[in-house]
Amino acid sequence: MDGIMAQEVKITIHGLQAQGSGEPIQVVSVGQMDVQDGFICITYDEVVSEEENGLVQVVKNTLKVGERQVEVIKKGPAASHLIFIPDQTTFTYYSTPIGEIEVSIHTNRIEKIDLDNGFYLKMDYDLEMNQTFISSCSVQVTVEI
Repeated sequence: MDGIMAQEVKITIHGLQAQGSGEPIQVVSVGQMDVQDGFICITYDEVVSEEENGLVQVVKNTLKVGERQVEVIKKGPAASHLIFIPDQTTFTYYSTPIGEIEVSIHTNRIEKIDLDNGFYLKMDYDLEMNQTFISSCSVQVTVEI
């Protein structure tokens, strides 16, 4: 599958935190999918805020799906590199305008189901920031060609 031409895809992300404040989050975007070094790579832009003057801030996202792990790389005003590996805890730093926050993710489960027109991905994980438990989270990603 390596070396396939990049193709346009629709990506839908549903996120839910089991605890704490928060409504379910949904992002729908159009991006590009190709395969690099054995990873399915999907790149897409996400508008994170719109300022009063009408300017928008955009985060460049890369979702890398491998055989045993998933990575989420964000570049822009909210930069981060999250790595999800089942039954392991990974650490990263989340850059904010007021400094960096240590983030740890303990991935409980990753499930990938191939579909006729793409794939479905579900990740369940526990999130900690600065060594404080924040929430149990579940994210579902649907990629459609």
